[in-house]
Amino acid sequence: MSLPTPTSAGFVTQLNAFDPQALVLALQEGFLEHVQLQPGRFGGQIVHSISTQCRTDWGQYNLALLARGDLSRQWLSVGIFLQGQDSWRVQGKALRNGDLVVYAPGSDMCISLPPQAQWMGMQIPMARLQALGFEMPQGLSALHLPGELSAESATRLAELSCVLGPDRLQAPGCAAMEQAHEQLVQVIWHELARRWHHPSPHSITQLQTRERLVESVQNWCEDHSAAPLRIDALCQDMGVPVWELERAFQHTYGMAPQRLITLQRLAKARRALLTQNASVTDIAMGHGFWHLGRFAVLYKNYFGESPSHTRRCASAAQA
Repeated sequence: MSLPTPTSAGFVTQLNAFDPQALVLALQEGFLEHVQLQPGRFGGQIVHSISTQCRTDWGQYNLALLARGDLSRQWLSVGIFLQGQDSWRVQGKALRNGDLVVYAPGSDMCISLPPQAQWMGMQIPMARLQALGFEMPQGLSALHLPGELSAESATRLAELSCVLGPDRLQAPGCAAMEQAHEQLVQVIWHELARRWHHPSPHSITQLQTRERLVESVQNWCEDHSAAPLRIDALCQDMGVPVWELERAFQHTYGMAPQRLITLQRLAKARRALLTQNASVTDIAMGHGFWHLGRFAVLYKNYFGESPSHTRRCASAAQA
């Protein structure tokens, strides 16, 4: 991973391996947890740009990834799913390439990105959206807006990718950035106007109930992060039947709780190996992996290197 390179109007985060710490620092003011969802050597790039109009992050990853956590309280976030080899999953809803999602400021985001994903996230002041008559439905953290991009929007985004996205050849100046952001904002307004709708109160209530359960499970996992994972203990402590737990996780993340929690622990262990001065054994056991042989096999299967190799490389970089 190369450090962010400042320019007159933004910077680029280059990712040559899965680095949870770099991803945390790169997006949404450092509050998002990332989990690699499939084995392989992770790679990606995020192009960041800032102007008086808005802030944008335009990224692409080669492997499936989960991103979850609290978004900025200062900005409303709009995401466009440009391309990917499979469906996207946002707050438990399967979305397709071309779909949009709008997040209220400070809301909790949960997105599973497919392999070969390319996406664009824009943060704008809430007042700009309200000035156009768009109001987020009360009690809803994320509004899903399915549909294909219009031909005009698709053409304009392809052009803007050469300035704001991964296709850019050089860093634009501040004037060019301002102009590109104004054009991007107009594309977003056009797509929101075509798709805006209010979901039913029943669907909002269902989503809120599921989100509360999932959040409670995540809090339980944080409190028991160093203990071996036992789903029966989780269900007993929370008073939740396993079928309800399975259904909530399958709907929200598209996978069973055992698998997701294990991958989350694996990502946190990798982050610790890259940033902490501790032994592989201590880090593994501190994240609930008490069988070191199984931890090493799982780790190498997902990240393409042994835990000890990661630790040695991190120590060399810090020296």
